[in-house]
Amino acid sequence: MAAGLGTAGAMAMPETAWARSFRDVPSSQPFAKEIQWMADRGISRGWSDGTFRPYEPTRRAEMAAFLYRLAGEPAFTPPSRSPFRDVTPTTTFYKEITWCRHEGIFRGWDDGTFRPMLPIQRDQAVVVLYRLSGSPSVGGFAAYKDVPPGYVFRQEIGWARNVGYMTGWDNNTYRPMKSILRDAIAALFYRYVNGGVFGRGVRVAGAIAEQYWASGGIWGPLGKPKANHKKVISGASRVQGWMQEFNGGTITYSSRTGARVVRGGIRGEWASAGGVTGKLGFPRSAIYGYGAGWRQDYEGGYRTYYSGWNPPEHLHGPVLAPKSVRGGVTIRRGWNGTRVRIIQRKLGISRSGSAQTYDYATEKAVKAFQRRNRLKADGVVGPATWQKLAREYPFTMDAWQTKVRVARSATRNQRIEEMIRFAQSCKGSPYTWGGAGWSNHSVAGYDCSGLVLQALYSAGLDPQPINVVRHAEPTYRTSQMLYSDKRLATFKLSERKRGDLIFWGDRGGTVRHVAIYLGGGRIIEANVSSTYGANTHERPYAGQLSATRFVRPLIKRPFI
Repeated sequence: MAAGLGTAGAMAMPETAWARSFRDVPSSQPFAKEIQWMADRGISRGWSDGTFRPYEPTRRAEMAAFLYRLAGEPAFTPPSRSPFRDVTPTTTFYKEITWCRHEGIFRGWDDGTFRPMLPIQRDQAVVVLYRLSGSPSVGGFAAYKDVPPGYVFRQEIGWARNVGYMTGWDNNTYRPMKSILRDAIAALFYRYVNGGVFGRGVRVAGAIAEQYWASGGIWGPLGKPKANHKKVISGASRVQGWMQEFNGGTITYSSRTGARVVRGGIRGEWASAGGVTGKLGFPRSAIYGYGAGWRQDYEGGYRTYYSGWNPPEHLHGPVLAPKSVRGGVTIRRGWNGTRVRIIQRKLGISRSGSAQTYDYATEKAVKAFQRRNRLKADGVVGPATWQKLAREYPFTMDAWQTKVRVARSATRNQRIEEMIRFAQSCKGSPYTWGGAGWSNHSVAGYDCSGLVLQALYSAGLDPQPINVVRHAEPTYRTSQMLYSDKRLATFKLSERKRGDLIFWGDRGGTVRHVAIYLGGGRIIEANVSSTYGANTHERPYAGQLSATRFVRPLIKRPFI
């Protein structure tokens, strides 16, 4: 191929006197600018009736003429004898056709024909530009779903996509056998000279290109590349790789981690740690769902991101739903909770406060009930005994968890207000030792930490491994576990704010009680009080709630 016929040579082509407007190309035509550019450059001159005919197919003879003009109409003496048996020296565009043949751009068919009037296909259109460019090496490319691995022009089509000349459709098809129309040729040539859809000199290549197009390309969340890929070295592993920035994210590649996309809020978290060259290094995974947000793993750790409330990684983050737990635990002596309350009420046992536990007297009454109903009289309440005693309530009600009632993107303040709203909706519900409520508040009731657990769930926080089933275990103290939970932010009591958890303990330091601080010197709690009753209620904050309950020096802030 003669020198000066690549993109730089085409860009240097002088302006011609062919500028005009076509009467069949309104300004609303998708490629009106490119069609006018073709006319201004003298590449496509239209018809004598003032039309361009944008929706007619481009014929092979016309394409040869376009290519010759695009190359600057170089000096060339056509051969006296045609190299094609269906083209003669009198054929329109004979000089242009034979020039293309001489340069190796158009090669014709094995039977010696050129087929000048045959519409050129979309695959052939990029092949001739590829050859005009000097048949550059293609360092990896992303395939279309209708361009299989064995397709004859697969490399050329991949090249055109990577440099932004022909990018196909947003459903990842190229439609290679489809005739290319005249308006599309104008767009193709315009991009060839002016830098493609990505911008002058910008392209994608290799594994980064494959990942880019697999992620939706220019139609996907990444958008267009901002610059070409560059070499980078991981700050975590010292491995060398590549990265390329796009309007909507970054793609990285190393032989160890493969090609990965970093975008959205995760991208900001990663960038704040120095990106590839920082302590995290290359991403090792794709971005995946994590609670109510997203997470990505890196060589040097991981990063999470939530679109609304975005707490530090070492603390509990928001969830779309609390982790489900298996209910229906067999009830025996020492057990507490909502089902114990129902058993005692069904058997006529009146208890309040911590006496609502499954004790010897309760066991004795259960055995008597079992004997009356011809059940095994072991004092253990399993599904069979429950079915006889309290069939209107599910045996698995101990696993009840209220739904998350905030959006994934809820802010910190929205979550605080939902936590408080839920707790206030439970006001008046009976106090139940070890209780974590049920859908009907008046039936099951809460204790202090059971109320807090369900209020946290409603606001989209799940303090695992603390859960509603463990809450009712004989020796499990949820308030103590919340106070000890390092994944809940800790502050001094004097720094308390609305939505914080305040704790009280006995003189030995064991945490015995927890309440939600409402601000303004008030709390909401589930408790037994001579003043406010044995229920869920609001009351003024006090450092000493009873003769045995003293406020602890630290508070927990679930939503920081």
